[in-house]
Amino acid sequence: MASDAMNTWNKQGVETLSTEQEEVKREGIQKRTHPHGVRRKEILGRYPEISKFMGYHPTSFVYIVWVVLLQLFAGTFVKNANGLVVFLMAYTAGAVCDHALYVLIHDATHNLVFKSTFWNRISLLVANSPHVFPSAILFRFYHIQHHIELNLPEKDPDVPMDWEAKWVGNSSFRKAFWLANFAIFQSVRMLFYTHKVPVGKELKWVIVNWVTNLGFAFGLYQVFGLKYLFYLLISSVFSVGLHPLGARWIAEHYPTQPFQSTYSYYGGGNRVSFNIGFHNEHHDFPSIPWHKLPLLKKLAPEYYDTLFAHPSYTMLLWDFIMNPKWDLLSRFDSEKLRTE
Repeated sequence: MASDAMNTWNKQGVETLSTEQEEVKREGIQKRTHPHGVRRKEILGRYPEISKFMGYHPTSFVYIVWVVLLQLFAGTFVKNANGLVVFLMAYTAGAVCDHALYVLIHDATHNLVFKSTFWNRISLLVANSPHVFPSAILFRFYHIQHHIELNLPEKDPDVPMDWEAKWVGNSSFRKAFWLANFAIFQSVRMLFYTHKVPVGKELKWVIVNWVTNLGFAFGLYQVFGLKYLFYLLISSVFSVGLHPLGARWIAEHYPTQPFQSTYSYYGGGNRVSFNIGFHNEHHDFPSIPWHKLPLLKKLAPEYYDTLFAHPSYTMLLWDFIMNPKWDLLSRFDSEKLRTE
């Protein structure tokens, strides 16, 4: 099955840049059809021209620099403001900027900014710089595993740990607390993935990430003061937490009805999030950069218009917290539901 798919791609001249081929190889090892493998094969068979959408998008680096400068400039408005203004600014402008940078980190993770892996890593470091906490290189390392081992407990780092899911349960308070501190829970979760840790060159890049981020943060503190640095830090926390844009962490893979391994969102939030809502499209073709994902959906509507898509991140955020049907344990059922 794995060799058949890769032979077909070779005949079609498909040159993947990201995780597609590794996903196919794992299918052969695990004797498990990847959640996005069948649809990917069908779409490429019907629309081989989609392979031309795969490629690099260096303009993403221009956006990275622009959004970084925008966030750093925004911080200058709060260095003398009171605490409430700092929080409001961070929850609005700051979180939107930081979330956009996380999405561009995501594209660089898939080697979709430059042809060179080195320059994609540099893109990660630049985009991560206003987040204060150094996370981009580790995200790159574990996000690749997320694609390859999608929805497999203890293999996909995006799936909560058993203790984590049981502690949160379906309590509204604990779900809100978990999402508000999502970055912390995600970091703690990585400590348990001892079977897959960065070593060698990857570990060196992790160290570089820590040195550059902490050094940059110290420089900003020296120039602009503690309140400025606090603004950057809480903007980062809000952008992946208790925020409408933070709800995408729930939207992408937490199963609802009808069941799917992955869910998309096509609302206005994509305009400030570099199309991250096109998530089924992304998992089908990780080698297609963000600006061409809408073209993929437009070319193959019969594969995507029939799937459930979340209509609103804000509605989902409220429903996730308040509705007891939502709990973290549901992620453990994804693989079982898919194969039933």
